Amino acid sequence: MSARDVDVHIGSRNYLILRGVDPYRDYLNDPAGPWDLSFRGIEEISNLRRKLLRIDALKEPVLVTVHGTLYPCALLSSGWWERRSQAIPTDLDWKSPLQKWLFMGFDLWGPSWDFSWNLDSMGDWGHTHFIAQLGEGDEANSLPVILPRQKATKLREKFKEGWGGLQVNIRGLLGHRHQFAKEPGPLGLFGGLLDYCIWLNEENPEHKVTLLADRTDIYSGYLWKCVVPKKWFDADKSLCLNDVFFLWEHTNFTEKEAVRYNLDSLARKEEYVATLHGDLVLLQKSSALVRGEPIWSSQEIYDLLTRKKGKEI
Repeated sequence: MSARDVDVHIGSRNYLILRGVDPYRDYLNDPAGPWDLSFRGIEEISNLRRKLLRIDALKEPVLVTVHGTLYPCALLSSGWWERRSQAIPTDLDWKSPLQKWLFMGFDLWGPSWDFSWNLDSMGDWGHTHFIAQLGEGDEANSLPVILPRQKATKLREKFKEGWGGLQVNIRGLLGHRHQFAKEPGPLGLFGGLLDYCIWLNEENPEHKVTLLADRTDIYSGYLWKCVVPKKWFDADKSLCLNDVFFLWEHTNFTEKEAVRYNLDSLARKEEYVATLHGDLVLLQKSSALVRGEPIWSSQEIYDLLTRKKGKEI
């Protein structure tokens, strides 16, 4: 197994941190030079992804302009079809076949999480970096985008005006994880295309997001909740993966009726698990589209991303 694989005894909270936080921390650094600034033209995100799959790694960061759908979520994992190794241990002592399937279906198909954008409950947010994705058709068919605060502030209002995502051309530096990492450590935490990102610097006038009037017919992805039966939580708050249920629905984010339908289906699934195990506690969720206030706050998760330990004095 690689460093990205899930340990048999890993906690459920640590799983979300390992998947959604740790791999993005390198991308908060400036990419190492020299930079290749010779790229010209606009690349479709689907074509860029295909090209990156055919090379070992970029030799140096390259300035690119890429067209695609910008969506304010961080991908938790590559889809199973792009992974280099098995990502799930087979010997976890799952409490039921349903619980095992719900986790496998969640982990294998590339779900996303909006922990760096979930700002409504945070008051005066001081985030310096925001993790989005530039994709086509589905969240799993995307590359990470690291946005600075001022651009993210403006984009957040634009996201709210429509279905939640935007058709854009993004100009920034395309780099590989090893060009961002400042500390020695295992690479390949994601593996595949999630070892790349498009990085924008607030101070560089060439780095920009151009909004387009193009219609987005489909951008699909997961609505999800991570819940635990209250009786289990009250007995032991040190939760392992086999203590929680990942409830999910695949939806088309661009269609409100599809989202309503899948949110209703998600609620029915939650009710079903509650009939088996009693009241449930919401630990975390995919985005603000999903109702409920998680007990693991997004601010706490973001502080882990930036290595902030506590209050500033």
